Amino acid sequence: MLHELGVATTLWDTTPLAQVARHWAHLRYCATLTSKKGRLALSKHAGSAVYHHKVTQSEQLGIGLALVVAKTLLRRQHPGWDFHAVDAEVTLKAGFLDGVGEVNTASQTKMRPDYILMGHHSSGRRSQVRIVVLECKGTHQSPQFASEQLARAAVQVNALRVGGHRQSSLMVASYLARRGITSYVLDPPSDDELWSGADDELDDLVGGSPKDQNWHPQPEPDDDAATWDTPAAATTPVEDAAVAGHEDLPRERPKVLDVPAEQRGWFTQILTRAAAATALLFAGNNAAARAYTTPRQRGERPAPETLFELESPWALSTARTLPLRDGLRAEGTHHRAPMPGGRTLEVFRGVDAGLYRHLAEGRVGAYLRNAPRAARRWSAAARRDDGVVSVGRDGTILVVRLSNDRS
Repeated sequence: MLHELGVATTLWDTTPLAQVARHWAHLRYCATLTSKKGRLALSKHAGSAVYHHKVTQSEQLGIGLALVVAKTLLRRQHPGWDFHAVDAEVTLKAGFLDGVGEVNTASQTKMRPDYILMGHHSSGRRSQVRIVVLECKGTHQSPQFASEQLARAAVQVNALRVGGHRQSSLMVASYLARRGITSYVLDPPSDDELWSGADDELDDLVGGSPKDQNWHPQPEPDDDAATWDTPAAATTPVEDAAVAGHEDLPRERPKVLDVPAEQRGWFTQILTRAAAATALLFAGNNAAARAYTTPRQRGERPAPETLFELESPWALSTARTLPLRDGLRAEGTHHRAPMPGGRTLEVFRGVDAGLYRHLAEGRVGAYLRNAPRAARRWSAAARRDDGVVSVGRDGTILVVRLSNDRS
């Protein structure tokens, strides 16, 4: 769960402390979870968080849990497919920057989804791409409050369409409690593919740089619009400290971000290249990741400030090699933190070395096709004395271990 959270919240910037910040998602919540009678539950440390920290905690854990649940469900529904989490805001900036606005307290901008799960499947000669829009929620309050969150999520996932059509979506709201964690899911049916073609066609498509677009969000169509009544606040007793408020539904018609049907190939470019950039940033290679972004995603137009303002030494990759047993090698970043008793907590985050080379050299199609095979190799060979090793089917690797090495 912490692995998924770390990949999904990888910062798209190159500030001097970006690498430390990227490790924080793993370190901050290492002590928040435990097991109660075979169920994942909040630890006593998580339960003692005060109001404003609890809001952040539920949001962050809600993202990690939603990604684990969503990917598990999608693998069951679509055998042979692998899904990559792409931040929806990063993606939408490629085509809707001038009109979409930043997410803030304005109700129109808050009605957008969190992530787009980009699914890829290859038969060996032919590739298919589909998307699933994901909204992540988390609460410490009650199961009833989680259901209110799902009502709001149903509006948010509908904000993104392709060719006027709603896309497949998943809404996951996790109720976080000391006695156990429960995730509630809404999964309206849909089975549209975004793109399909020969493997070499995909290679040519994602190898090219997508052009900037200039689209604007539109009001939800009349036949989809509804009058939303704000639900009453949850009445179920709150476990531990209460978090006030409830999930307000919009009273005005939500805005819809609609990618034209003829731009499905462009959208496929945007999503696959964003997934590649995220993996490289996770491994610490900012310079290579920059090549996968559009000028608008970098913020070069209309604002002068950029997401990838590269100045020495931050223009260079900070990735290093981590060798493990059985020939396993990964490229990534290594963070060490002192612990009581003279021990050291080590966190390594990176990408399988072979996949890293594909990404660094611009071979996104090869990365997508080979990631599942690399993940299986890591899962089979990683050993307990290597530490806690989490392997993503996107080829990303997270290793957490305690050592007595004080050097």
